[in-house]
Amino acid sequence: MQGQSRVFFRGHFRFAPGARDKHIISLMANPARILSRSLKVALAVMAGTLVLEARIGDTPEQMAGRMLQPDLGKNFSWPKDMSERDRQQMLREHPTTPFTHLLPPKGGDWREDIFWKSALRRQLSNEDGWRIHVYYLKGQSVLECYRRVGERLSEAEVNAILNRFRGGATWRKTEVKPGADSVIGYGFELGEAGNGVLRARQQGDWLIIFHRRFDEYLLERKKLWDAAAAKRKDEERKVEEERAPVSVEGF
Repeated sequence: MQGQSRVFFRGHFRFAPGARDKHIISLMANPARILSRSLKVALAVMAGTLVLEARIGDTPEQMAGRMLQPDLGKNFSWPKDMSERDRQQMLREHPTTPFTHLLPPKGGDWREDIFWKSALRRQLSNEDGWRIHVYYLKGQSVLECYRRVGERLSEAEVNAILNRFRGGATWRKTEVKPGADSVIGYGFELGEAGNGVLRARQQGDWLIIFHRRFDEYLLERKKLWDAAAAKRKDEERKVEEERAPVSVEGF
């Protein structure tokens, strides 16, 4: 990692001595470019740890092999004639919408697959089922979103899905809202408090499950994004202050 201004240790970004100020200044100039570049450095280690962790960490091929079994599931795509109103409604309810600006751009290292799974055996076309959004980073899943369709998401279904991820560990109930400690927020954690491998949250008829390291990565991206926004706002304020004497001249 020599020659780089930032390294990744145990799921966290660490700035090299003396490099932080220089990095933040460059971020202000082009935050999107810096965030994209950070993806390649920061998550290489994270992606390497996921394959051993329950189902999170599956490759697209592994996920497809499980979901696309006969009479069980199929690929899902939105209707081509979907109205703008329906599209906006879909975006509003999607659990990733509040932090979409922090996600890597689709293509390259970031990918989304959507599957449909019927809730009834041998009735794949039935409208009672699940829409599953799987997000891959560097070829391995880091975030999975399960949307119950046709019926309300029940507590029994939540517990059944979580149990399929737990391996030999235990899910603990907790309450961490989106904020300083988590971008996504979570109500379940697999493993030790504050240091669990996986996290999960129910949001209405959605259940989202994700890797702790991915949540920590989003926190670092948020810090950089907020720093860039603060810088832009300060520059705008200075411009407004410079214009104010001219705009009120003659009063």
